[in-house]
Amino acid sequence: MTSYIGLEPSHGSFDKQLITGDGSTATFTLEFPVAQAGQLLVSLDGIIQEPSYSFNISLSTGSPKINFASAPANGSRIFIVFLGRSTTSMVSALASPHIDEFNGDGSTTAFTLTQIPSASSAANFMVFVNNVYQRYGSSYAFTVDGATLTFTSAPPSGTNNIQVIQLSQANTINTVSDSTITKAKLTFDPADDATALAIALG
Repeated sequence: MTSYIGLEPSHGSFDKQLITGDGSTATFTLEFPVAQAGQLLVSLDGIIQEPSYSFNISLSTGSPKINFASAPANGSRIFIVFLGRSTTSMVSALASPHIDEFNGDGSTTAFTLTQIPSASSAANFMVFVNNVYQRYGSSYAFTVDGATLTFTSAPPSGTNNIQVIQLSQANTINTVSDSTITKAKLTFDPADDATALAIALG
């Protein structure tokens, strides 16, 4: 058994909660604070549930609650992994996964993400089609290149039936439109420029 000086490292450890369904209850109290459904990984009898589709989070009063679209069956095993935690009511956007939703049409395979991920590896994404988790990789369901997510086969038609969750922080890139920087906007005062040159030369 490994020994440590001080507290044992906890990297990679996530809080978990196990709930048993009773066939009538659709709302359950969570043991840890979260800000949105995308911060939970929920398994119902071994089947991954899609955030904001199969379940949502309510934060109005008291402890946060998970609300299922329909009550889990009696005796069903609801296993919850907390991917993110909220420490206050004001949650930084940096701590929240970014979610995109798309409409499948049965023919389109490439979809443009609304935020450019900091790491374009498909391993940084959770993708659901019609509430079914998609395995990443060129030999499986999808790949990611820059801001483009490409499925190996076109998802079926549906409204917002494709959900993409970015688990890593997204980078925002600001660009300048062509011909918006003119010579007039780059003018300078010769005296100021001479002063800057003198400072640069020491």
